[in-house]
Amino acid sequence: MIDFGTLHLPTAEPAAMTAAEWTDWPAHGWMLVASAFILLLFLPETGKLLPSLTGCLARSRGNLEIEHSVSNARSRNHIARAFWLVFLVMADRYCLYAPSFIAPWSEVWLRIGELAGVSAAYLLLRYILHAVLLRIGHRRLHFETRSAVRRGLYNYLICFALLALVSICILCIFNASDGACRNVIWAELALLWLVALVREGQILQSNFSGLTTILYLCGLEILPAGALVVSGLF
Repeated sequence: MIDFGTLHLPTAEPAAMTAAEWTDWPAHGWMLVASAFILLLFLPETGKLLPSLTGCLARSRGNLEIEHSVSNARSRNHIARAFWLVFLVMADRYCLYAPSFIAPWSEVWLRIGELAGVSAAYLLLRYILHAVLLRIGHRRLHFETRSAVRRGLYNYLICFALLALVSICILCIFNASDGACRNVIWAELALLWLVALVREGQILQSNFSGLTTILYLCGLEILPAGALVVSGLF
C-alpha cells in the first residue's frame, strides 16, 4: 500500500548544490577577503623564504638550515600561522574534513571554529607526543635537530598551501568541479605529508637506528595523523 502522506525525497540539500552556494553566504565572502589580504601581506616574506622551503623538499638538511637561522625560523613560524588560517578557509570551502559533528555551512562561524579546534587538537597532540617521546633520546639530539623534527611540518604546510592555491586557480580557470578540486587538494596534501615523513625520518636516522626511527615516526607523526583521519570518519 502506497503512503501518499509521507515525503520520500531527501530533506537536506544535495552536496553539489550546497557546495556551489558556498559563496552565497556573506561571511564566506569576508573570509575570502581576509585570506587574500593575509596572502598579500605575507607574500614578500614568503618569497624571501621560498628558496629555503624548496630546499626542505629536496633534502632533509634544508629543515636544519632553517632552524639554524633565527630570522628564517621566526619568519617561517609567522608565515605558517598565517597560512594555517588560509588552510582553514580552504578546508571549509572544499569540505576537506566533514564528519557529522561539524556544523553545516549555514552556521559559518561555528563551523570554522570547529575546524580550527580540530586542527589545534591535532597540533596539540603532536606537540605532546614530541615533548614526551623525544625526551627519551634528548641527549642524542641537538636542540636544532629536535626543532627541525618538531617544526619541520610548518615548512611543508607552507609549501602545500602555495601548491594548493596555484592548483585551485588553474582548476577554476577550466571550470573544474568541487569534487575534482577536492581530490587534487587531498592528493597534494598526502604527497607533502609523505615528503615531510621521509625528511623527518632521514633526520632521525642520522641519530638513531632504522628500527628506532620507524618507531619514532609511528609515535610522532602517524599516530596523530591517524587520530585525525579516524575522527573524520565519524
